[in-house]
This record gives sequence, structure tokens and C-alpha cells, in this order.
Amino acid sequence: MNRLCVPLAALVLVVINGTGFAYDASYLSTQQLDLSKILAPSPPANSELQKQDMGDVLRLQEARTPAEAERAVADNEPTLGRIAGEVFGENAAALSSPKFSTFAERVNQDTRAIFFASKDVWNRPRPFTANAEVKPIGQLPTTGSYPSGHATRGYLVAILLSNMIPEKSNELFARGREYGDNRVVAGVHYPTDVEAGRLSATAIAAALMQNERFVKDFNEAKAELRQALGLPTR
Repeated sequence: MNRLCVPLAALVLVVINGTGFAYDASYLSTQQLDLSKILAPSPPANSELQKQDMGDVLRLQEARTPAEAERAVADNEPTLGRIAGEVFGENAAALSSPKFSTFAERVNQDTRAIFFASKDVWNRPRPFTANAEVKPIGQLPTTGSYPSGHATRGYLVAILLSNMIPEKSNELFARGREYGDNRVVAGVHYPTDVEAGRLSATAIAAALMQNERFVKDFNEAKAELRQALGLPTR
């Protein structure tokens, strides 16, 4: 588990601030990690970065193929199986192993609490709300655009699974990146939302690694998952 960003771990340890978001955390609470203290503000309306962001959304909208659109809509599904299942192919059922499933859900719930607590800080309008030229596809979210929760989840899954199954690291990170990028293809996020989601995932992963209960559960889930995949456990 030494492949994570160690300097960032030191940073998140000092970002302790109450957010007023009540949640019984398994490993990491909103009081321990406040993303609004780590992420840059979302691009202001009418700024050059906002115009660039919107231009990227419109260009992807114009260029997306029917197959890309279908995949982007399917990637609205925020499940572990959707994010990582195809990386493991016929062995994807291993992701349903009991200890691993329980561990993954605990991480997911903590992550949801942390990034939802930050969305209201910026309350950035979605691309399709800010510009009628954007024609979104799939489900239309009602929460703020920044940071992207899907990008956060997708990249966090890539980080954690890569530390469990380094044999699949390249594929997992490629899939985690695509999963976030598809939110821009769908017209429901800007590129900067997605990048902020990846930074959020890195911060969350680094902070999780400081929690003793997380480390214990991680190691048990890793051993079970590797066994289910027929990989050496040591």
C-alpha cells in the first residue's frame, strides 16, 4: 500500500474541520476531511476557465458517437461492478466476495458523505443548466456540478483495487479515468469537475490509509479478493 501519495496523506491529516454533516463514519468522517479546504474553487461564471470548460463540453457533445453515448449513459450507474467489473471479465463475480463487499460499501458510504458535504460549498450549475446548447444524455443530476462524485468514486476504486490487485493496475486506472470522463461526454459535468473528483479520490485514499480499522479491513478484503481471483495471497 505504499503506492499512494504519501505527502498528501500528511496534508489531509491537518484538514480537520466540522462541516455540520451528520454521518456515522466507518473509517473517515466529514469532520476529518473537508474537501473545501483542499480543492481549488470551481471556475467563476464568465471566467476564461469556465468558457474553456463549456467549450470542451460542447466539443465532446458534437464528437460523441452513438457507441460512446451509450457507454456514457451506462456509466451513470455508480456501482463497483459497473466501474471495475469489465476489468476482471469472467472473474468479476469475485467483487461480490463477502468481506470485500462489506469493505467496499463502507468506503463508498464514507466517500459519499465527504463529497456531498462539499458540493454545496460551490454549488456550481451543471453544464446543461448553464447553457441551453448542452444536450445531456441519461439521468440529469440535481446536485451541484463540482466536484464530480462519479469521478471521485471511479478513481478511488482504481486506487484501492490497484493496491489489492497490482497485476491489473494499468487497466483499473484507465477504466477509472474513463468512468469520470464519460460524465463530460454525457454533458452533466465539466472537465474541471472530473479533475477535482480525481484529486478528491486521492485525498480520500491517503486519509483512509491512516485509519487502523481501514488498514485491517483492507488487508482482509485484499486476501479474500485475491483468493477468489486465484491469485497468490502473499
